[in-house]
Amino acid sequence: MQRPIGVALLAIGAGLAGLLELWRAAVFMGWVNWTFVGKEVTFPSPQWGQVLWALLLAAIWFWVAVGFWNVRAYAYSFGVFVSLFTLIFGFMAWLFGSTLEAETAPMLLAVIIFFYLNYPGVQKHFVDKELSLMSPEQRAALEQMQAANAAMANATRAAQQNPPPAAPPPAAPPPAAPPSTPSAG
Repeated sequence: MQRPIGVALLAIGAGLAGLLELWRAAVFMGWVNWTFVGKEVTFPSPQWGQVLWALLLAAIWFWVAVGFWNVRAYAYSFGVFVSLFTLIFGFMAWLFGSTLEAETAPMLLAVIIFFYLNYPGVQKHFVDKELSLMSPEQRAALEQMQAANAAMANATRAAQQNPPPAAPPPAAPPPAAPPSTPSAG
């Protein structure tokens, strides 16, 4: 299977996102200062919580980049998850002390990756690659599972279209016992 150009670009983009997370970690540690639109951005003391999350996200982005390069299905799932997490983390970091300039590049890359992964047909490349890696036994098990799921869906649909018959009305109560007569004695 030949790697589609979009998936190769995803791998490169995910690798860049990992590098940007490393750069953000350096910013949060106070190692990097830079000027953006005439304003100097610096942290006088390390922001260890943000450093930890930036390093964790960098490791995950590098792992996802390898998965994208190898067109693996786990990379698709994690790419969606990590891009959303990067957006949330960047927004929270911006709200609680970081600058918008420090968060723009990683968030922009995450948005691009998220939208590309959700573009119609992209997921098919990852699924096809995973199917090509399956053994004949795994394919047979997958086909059996798909057949069982289809049978269950048909049975559920038939049950919804033909509701069960209504319960029969309750039986009439037994006739009352005749009054007892005292015995003569």
